[in-house]
Formats: sequence, structure tokens, C-alpha cells
Amino acid sequence: MTIIRHTIGKKLTPKIKYQRKKMFTKTQRETILKKWGQEVYIRILNEIEIYTDKWKLSDMHFNDSYSMNAIFFCNSETYGECVLKIGSNFQDKEFVWEYNILREYKGRRFIKVYESEIDISNRKKVMLIERVNPGTQLESEKSLDKRLSVFSELFNGLHIEPEDPLKYKKYIDGVNDCVDMISKNIDHKELYSHMLKAKDIFLSLSAAYQKEVLLHGDLQFHNILLKGNGKYIISDPQGRIGAYIFDIPRYILIEYYNMSKDKRFDKINYIITYLEKSLNVPGTIIKQCFYIETTKFECYLASLDDYNKDISTVIFAETIMKN
Repeated sequence: MTIIRHTIGKKLTPKIKYQRKKMFTKTQRETILKKWGQEVYIRILNEIEIYTDKWKLSDMHFNDSYSMNAIFFCNSETYGECVLKIGSNFQDKEFVWEYNILREYKGRRFIKVYESEIDISNRKKVMLIERVNPGTQLESEKSLDKRLSVFSELFNGLHIEPEDPLKYKKYIDGVNDCVDMISKNIDHKELYSHMLKAKDIFLSLSAAYQKEVLLHGDLQFHNILLKGNGKYIISDPQGRIGAYIFDIPRYILIEYYNMSKDKRFDKINYIITYLEKSLNVPGTIIKQCFYIETTKFECYLASLDDYNKDISTVIFAETIMKN
């Protein structure tokens, strides 16, 4: 497949216009322009042309995802079915962290990264990674015990030490960022108090669990995908450094958001009891990690324009921790 290269301000020939329509639907193009802008849109088209030729790709199909990256399903002469991931103008460091952690794990329980070209100074963020088929998210598994079993099997023995810790953001940096962010808003005094408490608990746990390893950072059922062989694999790492216990609570938090309110207390306690046994981590430690992660996540929500100032989730996590 060949895409005609574009430049800003260049008059489009009929052939270029045809190729543009072929790559994106009208709705997709308009959404990309609205979310990322014309510069990113043109860069995406240019880079598809470049890497289609360079990495011998074909059958390029855009995935309707508009977070921070443009995702294309494709075929590679060398690797078979792949995903071409092109970064927008946002989250440069996050793109690099993701690449680094995938490279370090080398396909061990994580998806593989086959090729890449990353040069942030020149707006170059491109990866060719493994495509997972059927790629069904673990969330689709109806049995809670089965989901917890899959998570535990992937988690146990997963974490490795980084080649160079300086290439990643530390978990403590995220904690400090939340403290700083929420301290500047007088409307969130109660949440700020919780975040200070969460930081104290984090420091206490860090003193007990001093070994720092590579963390996924968002290890939950949306990022655990089913392969054709019936095994599950991990995708979309954030790339963090910290004690391995801090990779547990995000899974619990996303399960929390996925269950009815009247069942949350019993189910979250059940999950923690299950993970205490399957991961060999004391339940009290898991509860503390859950409180830290929940409070951090609430601070992130507080940074959004439509935040409703409801910290019931944090209070719930605190109740679980004290139970």
C-alpha cells in the first residue's frame, strides 16, 4: 500500500485526495483533526508511507482509537500480523517509557516490540508491535475467580530489575505529583489530607519493600489480552519503577469501578483475600496499596474539568484498609 506524502500548505492533487479518503473515513479524519490537529494528521499520513515501505507493511487498517496514539492494524512480511503505533503530540515521555519496558521484557508475558523509531526532538514516535488475536480483554471473562487466577499467574514472577532506572519515572514521583497538584486547589482540602496520608503509608511500605523493579503501572483487565493459544498476555505498559507490590492495586481499583455499588464491599474484600493467597502478599499490605492507588487516581480525576468533588471512592478504600 502506498500513501502519497503530504506537506502543510501543499495543494492536494486528485490522487492525494483519493488516498486520503482511502486511509480514513470522513468521520475518522474529522475526529483526528479535532483531537490532534492538522500537523499530526499530515505527519501520520507521511509516516504511514515511510514505514509501509521501510518495514514492508500491507493491509493497513485504522483502529478507531483517539487517546494519545494512532493505532493501525497491518501485516508485515517479516513478523506477520502487527500493530503500527504512531504517537500524537502528547505524552512523549510515556511513549518512550512504554517502548523501553516492552524492549526490556522481550516478549516475556508482554507483547513484543519488533521495530521502532523514536526521536522526540523531531516529533518521531513510531513502534511496530505484536498484534494479539483474538485480543479479547480479560474483562470479558465472566468468572471473577478466573480473572483473578489469570492476573495472579501473570503477576507472579513477572517483575524484573531495570537496565537503567533513570530511563523511567518512579512510583514515588507519581505520589509527589499528586500531592503537589492537589495542594494548589483550596477546593480539595479533604482529598489533599487523604493524599498526604497516602504518601506517609507509601513511604512506610517503601521502607519495608526496598527492591525497585519495572512496573507496568496500569496492570488491569483492559490491558490483559487473550491469545489464540488460550493464554493471556500484557499490553500497554506505562513504565514505572518501584516495589512490585505497587503493581497490584490498579487491578483491584478497575474491578471496583466495574461492579455494582451494593456488592463492592464484600467483593473487594474477597478479591484482596484471594490475592493475599495467590500472590503471597499480606492482605494488610494490599489494602494499603489499594488506598494509595485509589487516592492517586482520585487526584488525577480532580484535575479534570468535569470533576464532581465526590471522594466516596477514597473513603471506601480507607474503610477497606481499616477493616
